[in-house]
Amino acid sequence: MRLNYNSEGLTFESQDIHEALLKSECFKAEYIHENHMTWHKMIVHDMDISELEALEKLRIWGIPPEEGVNQAQHVLRSRQRQYQWHIMSIEEVKETPQYTRALQLVKDCFGGPLLDGSTLFPYQMEAAAVMIAKKRLLLALDMGLGKTRTSLVGMLADPSNKKVLVITMSRNINDWVREVKVLGYEDDYIILNSPSDLHSEKRVHIVSYEKWSADRIKFRQKPLLDCPSCGTKHHSLWISHLGYCKVCKKSHPRLQEDTRWSEDDLPKKCPACREDWKGHYSCECGFSIIESRKKALHSYFHHGYDAVSVDEAHYMKNGQSKRSLSIQRTKTDKRYLLSGTPAENGAEDLYWLLGWLTGFTSRFEDPILSVPFRGYGKVGEEHFREHYSGGKKRRVLDIDSIEARASHHEELWRILDSLMIRKKKSDDDVQSLIEVPLPQHHRVHLNLHDAERELYDQIMEDFRTWYELELAKKEAAETRGDTYRISTIEICTWMDKLRKAASSPWQFETYDYKKSRGTTAKLEYVRNKAKDLLRRDKKILIFSGHRETVEQLALLLEGVLPGKQAGYIHGEVKMAHRWDLMNRFQDPNDPLSILIMSHRTGAESYTLTEGKAVFLFDLDFNPKKIEQCYSRAVRLGQKDVVDIYWRATRSLISSTHRAKLRVS
Repeated sequence: MRLNYNSEGLTFESQDIHEALLKSECFKAEYIHENHMTWHKMIVHDMDISELEALEKLRIWGIPPEEGVNQAQHVLRSRQRQYQWHIMSIEEVKETPQYTRALQLVKDCFGGPLLDGSTLFPYQMEAAAVMIAKKRLLLALDMGLGKTRTSLVGMLADPSNKKVLVITMSRNINDWVREVKVLGYEDDYIILNSPSDLHSEKRVHIVSYEKWSADRIKFRQKPLLDCPSCGTKHHSLWISHLGYCKVCKKSHPRLQEDTRWSEDDLPKKCPACREDWKGHYSCECGFSIIESRKKALHSYFHHGYDAVSVDEAHYMKNGQSKRSLSIQRTKTDKRYLLSGTPAENGAEDLYWLLGWLTGFTSRFEDPILSVPFRGYGKVGEEHFREHYSGGKKRRVLDIDSIEARASHHEELWRILDSLMIRKKKSDDDVQSLIEVPLPQHHRVHLNLHDAERELYDQIMEDFRTWYELELAKKEAAETRGDTYRISTIEICTWMDKLRKAASSPWQFETYDYKKSRGTTAKLEYVRNKAKDLLRRDKKILIFSGHRETVEQLALLLEGVLPGKQAGYIHGEVKMAHRWDLMNRFQDPNDPLSILIMSHRTGAESYTLTEGKAVFLFDLDFNPKKIEQCYSRAVRLGQKDVVDIYWRATRSLISSTHRAKLRVS
């Protein structure tokens, strides 16, 4: 009998059929299962090969392993030492020789002034050294504390990293390029655009989430609407998608120049069958607006990178999204995640982040099944939520009280203590260094104008009527013994309507614009306050949750003071234009003085320290998102006190309404 092993654990290899039958009988009689001999069980419980029950029983049955025991013991000890290092807390790591050597590497490479004259803060050097020592890390520095620079330092100071990969949002690529240049690697980086770029010998490879995770689609050019020769337009005579005219019997392959279909510009009528467009990229008749389609760049990943940093890592929280799946398939020995808000909604947001960092190995164990999470898919995610995030996933309307979104805190923090570095602006070892003045918060309560109040009350009444009808349907169903669920999505839709009515009522056709005298309570306040701030040469940031509001505010505030301009950014604004607006805003001499952004697009990555006042025109449901918004101005490089104006409107959803809208 020989003791052997594989990636899962130990195996016993029989020399002949008699030995195999005897082993099988032994295991069955003694209730020994292969799960008892997994690496995970032996590593976590710090077992020795000699302590295995299977080994003892085989000796009793007269067939002990004669070979492989010492080799298996050596492998087990190696895995146990690795496991103990991995679960060691960050603070314990800082007391080790490995950390000391790593810190010296950071100081030797980047300890002096950088090319822009700045120097690394002590907390940045410490975090970079931990990156080198631990090899797997969630860098959760607060917004504006230099995650980009710190992660680059941690990867580039390690001489074993011959080539590193950075995955980030397309809007952040310029920030990474700037930091790469500041660190002295201006001629040693590449932005990935095609599969061949992955083989570049440049040391730093930067790629956007969009290119890394999504298929590269080239859309077809839009066809001509009429025959260029005779002008025929009728679809039965002019076959537009083929460029052929039945009247003049000529082919005209020329299409509209530089005009192609796009994700946001799908045809309303199919050019081939002339029916309403059904489907996404292809019509039911078979016509497709795609000219060519190539795989996403992560499909060409060839394990040629020594380390990878993933920016805005909280986008991984949905394990089934294209972004998350592309990261999960990007496996290197050294893995780093960057996010100032790794758990925006609750502990459950951490599941896929921690899983990718640990490789779903023994250091990340299913607390219910006591096995590594790997291989359990949605079951593992549900177990994590149940154990660490306050219970199983439940619908909003099934919850009759506020519930905690975290549980078993001590166990969760033990995991995070070994994987995460968290620094906040208010920490003593940070606040004394960054010298960012604390912002001044102003909470302003406004009364709706008459036209706004009428609109809001009407929507509220429609909401109440709908909800009472839904309650009646639910009660009738329960009487019959059936189940009826009130749509949570519909509830949120009504709440969003109410929020829009209180912030940007001009979006509703029933809004009496004449009665409002062309203004609203919030707009009137912003306009008056903006004039005062602009007269004092203070630039202004404004955030709203609605694209229509963002655009309308830009129109209404343009030229609010002679010589001062307003611009806007939301998800549909092209990246080149965004950077142009931000560069202009950051120029103190440029007339662009008001920049309006949506919560989703403007809350992350941008540095807008020329902003001296921030208006939260309407509030996001997630308070962390609000903090991210005003942190665009309140961050490293800000020298002045930033005024932050929180505006709320009085008498919205009164206690009477709340009583009527009880959740049963």
